[in-house]
Amino acid sequence: MTSKRRILLYGATGYSGRLIAQEAARQMRHGASSMEVVLAARDRLRLRALAERLGLEWRAFGLDEEREVADALRGFDVVINAAGPFSATGERLAKSAISVHCHYVDIGGEVDVYKRMDDLGYVANSRDVTIVCGAGHTSALSDLMLDAALEKLDKRAKVPQGIGAVRIAVDRMKYLSRGSARTMLRMVREQVTVARANAEKTKLLIQHAPIGKIERSFNFGGSGAHEKQAPMPRIATAANMIDTLSARNTLRRRGVNADSVESYIEMSGSLRMTYQVASTVAAAYQLPMLRELTQWQVDALPEGPTDEERRDNQHRVVLQIENAWRKPMIDACLKTGDPYELTARLVLAVACGVNDAPRGWQTPAAVLSPIHAMVGAADGPLAGCEWLRPLQPL
Repeated sequence: MTSKRRILLYGATGYSGRLIAQEAARQMRHGASSMEVVLAARDRLRLRALAERLGLEWRAFGLDEEREVADALRGFDVVINAAGPFSATGERLAKSAISVHCHYVDIGGEVDVYKRMDDLGYVANSRDVTIVCGAGHTSALSDLMLDAALEKLDKRAKVPQGIGAVRIAVDRMKYLSRGSARTMLRMVREQVTVARANAEKTKLLIQHAPIGKIERSFNFGGSGAHEKQAPMPRIATAANMIDTLSARNTLRRRGVNADSVESYIEMSGSLRMTYQVASTVAAAYQLPMLRELTQWQVDALPEGPTDEERRDNQHRVVLQIENAWRKPMIDACLKTGDPYELTARLVLAVACGVNDAPRGWQTPAAVLSPIHAMVGAADGPLAGCEWLRPLQPL
């Protein structure tokens, strides 16, 4: 019989952290879970109140003292980091986890942090530890979709020489948490991160393109009774999403060469204009006065969607793959329920399965079951998700 995974959830008092804690408590109450979750955060009073309400153990500590963090992680199989901003917590928590042979999983979405964390992969592998970043929506979903698509194409002998473009696109979310707004603000740069093949087409190199230069139309499906139709393609703009980097890693793990990888977010005309204008003043954002003013505006936002808003907070993820001659090979669209509740289920599933995954730096698809086994299930990480366009080779 498989022993339960001891999981420490750090950042449990934040918006996403609370949803993860609630989902963990629900699964543990129903007795079908293979985990034992302990809550952690800096704020002792808020943490204790949450833990008592959910009937879970807790421990309060900060991340300033490396020895204190390492001591707190001893005895745990996995630590989940839900404490943003991840630029302030990710490396500190991951390094301490590696030092005590504890696996690390987070729900971060910041490209700069993802790049730095990737550098810890070699050290983690040498210490028999696995690191999985971006284990929430949407990066985990796009990674699962790409991994399954590559498997299907490989079985049909469609990728012996490699593929052309890989594109990931997400539609606009109706409701954002304060933490998501901060992440999106940090995504605004003068340039967008993309991946392009080298001259020999043997490696995908990280490159940058000007904001607003790369735009495409995507079929995100219709609505209501016609949601599987596409009355009007919608324009999306290339954005700084970690989906690009996780896709690059999954292509490398699968041994598939590609010409390019790009990630997009659907935007209205006015929002695209605002996005481009914001990129021109991205350098000025580093000035303390402007940064504090912007931070004050974000802090004034609601902490996150209400229960009622989350019930109406559906989302869609598109995966496109072309061959080397720009002919479509995959054009799939997955509809999800609320991204925040989905994130809670996904990150817990990754945390439960990470001990059996390969060591070192991994993406969610290297840990979780194939996506086609999860979509349509009554329960599980992707409960409530459905294909608007199936993940089948064209």
